Amino acid sequence: MTEALLLRKMPYGDADLIVSLFTRDLGKVSGLAKNAKKSMKRFGGRLEPFVHSRVSFKERSGGLKFVEDLETVRVFHAFMEDIELFTWGSYLLEYTDIVLPEQTPNPELFDLLIKTLDGLDSKKSVLPLVLGFQLDALSLSGYEPNLQSCVDCGRAIEGESFFSVKRGGAVCGDCSTQKHNSLISRQFLEDRDQMDIYLGKVLKYIKLFTKFTEYHTEKELKSSRFIEELTI
Repeated sequence: MTEALLLRKMPYGDADLIVSLFTRDLGKVSGLAKNAKKSMKRFGGRLEPFVHSRVSFKERSGGLKFVEDLETVRVFHAFMEDIELFTWGSYLLEYTDIVLPEQTPNPELFDLLIKTLDGLDSKKSVLPLVLGFQLDALSLSGYEPNLQSCVDCGRAIEGESFFSVKRGGAVCGDCSTQKHNSLISRQFLEDRDQMDIYLGKVLKYIKLFTKFTEYHTEKELKSSRFIEELTI
């Protein structure tokens, strides 16, 4: 068995579910959960978001995986009790989904997601946790933006710089144009203590890295609409 979190699910026929699970040992795995819609005895409430579980699969001909068994490790209850927290948690699951390829193990990212959900479940400050997750998830999944040097001329970045979503990183003052209209501070992003103080700035960066992630994965985050409407 391997630890898992549900990323998404969709009905298949009258009784079954097709599920996408992020597993610690196998990476993102799609499988068929037979009779999951009709029989509570089969999986109970374990095929739900924010349930940390252990799962086993049975593989049939053609490579199709069937969810064989599920055991609950922990339920993150706070997400069921707070609609805003539920929305942020859903954003983290969707974010993880779009940066992960199928069946590519990434135990560090799995542990990061569990740690972040635990922090949110414990009612720690939401915005710094989400931004910290974004930055670490981008690094662990191979999408890390270049904040060390200018993506145009290669000059080392000191202090604030502009940021190009399309180019994938920082742009120095000499190379910047009106297209690079987002200011960014690498020093701020490396200082997690500052994030707890300047929450408006943190939210700005969350929105920026959401656009960056959508552009470079070529996938839309549906939950980004909620984030775009937030103000502090």
